[in-house]
Amino acid sequence: MPISTIQMLRVSLLLFALFPLLLSAQTPRTISGSVTEAGSGEAITGATIALFREGDSVRPARGGISNRFGFYSIPNVPPGRYRFTVRSIGSQPRNHLLVIPDGGPPSIGNQPDSNQTCQLNLTAATATDLRIDICLQPKDVSSREIVVTEQRNSVGEASIGTVTLDPGLSQQLPSLGGEPDIMRMLQLLPGIKSGSEISSGLYVRGGSPDQNLILLDGVIVYNPSHLGGFLSTFNSDAIRNLKVIKGGFPAEYGGRLSSVIDLTMREGTKEKISGSGGVSLLNSRLTVEGPIGEDITFMVSGRRFYWDVMLLALPDADEVPGYYFYDLNGKINYRLSESDHLYVSGYFGNDVIGSPPSEEDIFDITWGNATANLRWAHIVSPTFFTNFSAIYTNYQFSSLFENRNTGSVQSDAFKSLSGVRDLMLRAEGQWFATEDHIVKTGVEVTQHRFRADASAELGDFAKIDRNPTIINALDAAFYAQDEWSITPRLNANIGARLYYFNSGEYFRVEPRASLAYALTEQVTAKGAFSMGNQFLHLISRNDITLPTDIWFPSTASIKPAEAMQISAGIESTLFDKEYLLTVEGYYKKMENLLEYRDTASFSLDVPLESSFTVGSGEAYGVEVFLNKQLGAFTGWIGYTLAWTKRTFPELNRGRTFYPRHDRRHDVSVVLTYRLGESWELGATWVYGTGQAVTMPTGQYVLQEASNPGSYSFTQSDYSERNGYRIPAFHKLDLNFSHKFSWFNLPFTLSLNVYNAYNRRNVFSQYIDRKYDYDPATGKETVKVEIKRTTLFPIIPTVGLSFKF
Repeated sequence: MPISTIQMLRVSLLLFALFPLLLSAQTPRTISGSVTEAGSGEAITGATIALFREGDSVRPARGGISNRFGFYSIPNVPPGRYRFTVRSIGSQPRNHLLVIPDGGPPSIGNQPDSNQTCQLNLTAATATDLRIDICLQPKDVSSREIVVTEQRNSVGEASIGTVTLDPGLSQQLPSLGGEPDIMRMLQLLPGIKSGSEISSGLYVRGGSPDQNLILLDGVIVYNPSHLGGFLSTFNSDAIRNLKVIKGGFPAEYGGRLSSVIDLTMREGTKEKISGSGGVSLLNSRLTVEGPIGEDITFMVSGRRFYWDVMLLALPDADEVPGYYFYDLNGKINYRLSESDHLYVSGYFGNDVIGSPPSEEDIFDITWGNATANLRWAHIVSPTFFTNFSAIYTNYQFSSLFENRNTGSVQSDAFKSLSGVRDLMLRAEGQWFATEDHIVKTGVEVTQHRFRADASAELGDFAKIDRNPTIINALDAAFYAQDEWSITPRLNANIGARLYYFNSGEYFRVEPRASLAYALTEQVTAKGAFSMGNQFLHLISRNDITLPTDIWFPSTASIKPAEAMQISAGIESTLFDKEYLLTVEGYYKKMENLLEYRDTASFSLDVPLESSFTVGSGEAYGVEVFLNKQLGAFTGWIGYTLAWTKRTFPELNRGRTFYPRHDRRHDVSVVLTYRLGESWELGATWVYGTGQAVTMPTGQYVLQEASNPGSYSFTQSDYSERNGYRIPAFHKLDLNFSHKFSWFNLPFTLSLNVYNAYNRRNVFSQYIDRKYDYDPATGKETVKVEIKRTTLFPIIPTVGLSFKF
């Protein structure tokens, strides 16, 4: 055999032997792993992982965001030297040198960092995959950013109208009664308004509270309030993550028209059994968490409002209605393997109002929510993540009114029961396809059961039962979306959601699209278009302030509500990223909205559907948000200029009117200031245009013409619907907190001052008539004046919280 041939054979054998190494050198790596909190081991959602090429500290070469389970993946990372950075709300950032050589194993600098107490874990380094598990040291609560929008420098990130908040910040802000309230904290953001001084309900960009998709660990919560809206159902000690989307929903969310409020419960620390709690004048709360063995963690959190107990100390306790509420959150995280986690979470809460013991008449009212979620999260590969859920949620309202003093009739009683129960199966997948595409897809199937029935007993004479309105409905949804990095400066999120609702046989397609373009390194322009459908309607009675609302599905005669929203804005960081400024404008068109008719009959023999009328609405406005994120002095200023309108052919003579929650101007100022290591001041000031109300403009005295001495009565003539405004609402709230140690345990003593300058804000107004009879002339004169009711004067309260 010629020598040249032998040499060629040797070279070929050498190349074949070295082929795996050559492939390793030429094949980009996929970097994946988990992001957790140091100490507790809880997954961190929304952490930004960025790889900057050495010498370039402005725009990352690759990047990603951890999902709700803490998993991240960055595909196709070529060899090179990178600055590996990790940032998350409420955590100390990390910066490391990552070296991916052309040949040989990669390495990451794990030098000591004064901000971190744990090291990065680099494992499973293969020819194509590199796993880096990241732990982040939590910041002290007083040094956390008070609010941060979604990061702009991540692959495919094109969110608009999205805000991420640390739930623990609600404990730094003033509150009525000293109880932190997450939903009231959200009311301080531009574009989000409250219904009244006692309502924790949210009106987002012209929508009503039922148009908000409120998720707790992925489960819908139908009534997110206690005490008729005075407090929200969410215990801040049990919540880890909070995200609000006001416009341009990604396709993964659906079923509502106005907003998404996505809350995630704590998973429990893996370090040791620990807890926290608090005591105020109104209620107490306690949270306990910790490990069970090596692979299981748990969290249990409860609250109890004890007005019923405090009544026992009052001299006239038997003349005051009793009231209490309680709620319980729980979660278990079972680590089956490095690639599998099993989660079980749930919530249960109830409100109870009872008549005073001294009253002959009886009323008992209860309402509450219950949720449960069994979820399996599985890492299929470094670039593919899945999770599967079995979900249960239930909301019920019941009431009993009994009149025991009816003369010849022994008793009258009225009972009602309403609610909605869901059983859902959900499967979702997340594919990190390339460095430019992250594809999400999922399918949901939900079985709804709606109920509304009532009965009346008129002593021994009659019993009337409305045939129970029970409707079973099935809906199915499929979505797909692509988070696409089109160019280094242009990101998009494009997707669609498909719906089928069998009650009425409705099929709907909802396109979604959002774009973000980096004009400079500090300024980004954003825009979004979305369409949505809502197959569930919340029907509220305006004449009753208690939660007598009824959830009702779309049927053949009641179409699903629809909305189309367009939004655009500018986002900019200022002064070395110490400030964040956003300006957004939006327009929303809504169809097939439901209201009760003015002539609606609540008689038991009248079908519910005949009491509704259908209309449309529109909302548009501009939101300005300036946030100081860093330093001892933090906070934000929010301003909203907005218009909200409704048009119903059967209301207001078919003319367009402003709903009660229309508010032209809305201003919020939120400030926190650290006074040394142990003292902190929090302040909020809000201003809003007065609510729209309907008022009488005249009155007529009606009397039988043929009998001048007969009984007369007065008939009022009303203005157009909501044609008047109550005075503007504004108030200042303050919070002073002091940290100290007692028996080697950390405590925080807080003093809250609600309505610090004692503004008597009007809650409602009405016409009061005073009649004056003159015996000398035999004439009666009527004096008419506007009466106004106010609720809360200046109220100082003290609260104590602790950890162990």
